[in-house]
Amino acid sequence: MARRLRGFTLSDQAVGVLFMVPFVLTALFFMVYPIVEAVRMAFFSYNPLRPDLSAFVGLSNFSYIFDDQLFWTSFWQATVWTSFSIVFQTLFGVAIALLLHQALPGIAIFRGLLLFPYIVPTVVIALIWRWIFNPEIGIVNYALLAGGVISERIYWLSTPEMAMASTIMLNVWKYTPFVVICVLARLQSVPLELYDAAKVDGAGVVRRFIDVTLPQLREVLIVVVVFRTIWTFNKFEEIYLLTKGGPGTSTFNLAVYAFEQSIANLKLGVGAATGVIMMIMLSIGSVIYLRSAGFAREETHG
Repeated sequence: MARRLRGFTLSDQAVGVLFMVPFVLTALFFMVYPIVEAVRMAFFSYNPLRPDLSAFVGLSNFSYIFDDQLFWTSFWQATVWTSFSIVFQTLFGVAIALLLHQALPGIAIFRGLLLFPYIVPTVVIALIWRWIFNPEIGIVNYALLAGGVISERIYWLSTPEMAMASTIMLNVWKYTPFVVICVLARLQSVPLELYDAAKVDGAGVVRRFIDVTLPQLREVLIVVVVFRTIWTFNKFEEIYLLTKGGPGTSTFNLAVYAFEQSIANLKLGVGAATGVIMMIMLSIGSVIYLRSAGFAREETHG
């Protein structure tokens, strides 16, 4: 079928290509070009204050990174930050989704409030959390002291262990709604006949959850866990706004490490090389995701 446009006749295929052009151009400019430029810069020594001294250094930036103890420390802390964040997001997300799936009075209001942490700007959330975790005037310490839970103030953002725990709590609080939305959408599409059949067979609440609900959630959880892992591993703003990577470097992840190398140390080549390493890691994770998703479909339809 052809379409006529001001004297020109275009096929449906040509019209489809025409509509795709803006997206392709945008993707090339905002996605492909930055990646290519980052890969190119990873092989150069580049100081933005002295661009005339830019020089090709081959693998020297990567060698510098792998010899830097702070890189490995940041990698380990990024792994801890990501792992705990994803575990708690998944557990809380599934639990809250199961609760919101119940036909309770006023449940629609709670479903609407659920989106609040997800839509509030990260800067606003970080500033609020810095206030509530303030050891002197923060509401968290006040509530714990008033309730007799603690006997002295906790310096949430001033000790390495508590600073990491605080950043994890912030990430879990903000992004658990994403998990809830995905899981809740899947729960609402599970056939009720499966639960009725399980009840007839004498299965209790726990058995129905294990034998019916979890298998139905398997594919969506694979997608959620992998995407949240990629996004959390790349996260920069929550950590930097809340602790700036401190105290010291105790909450550095690879994104903060790359930022510090590029901006504070003016080693843009090292920062770009760090980004390339992260991209390779996440690409490997994507391959694992695709295989896991394919396995899940095979198991489901087999």
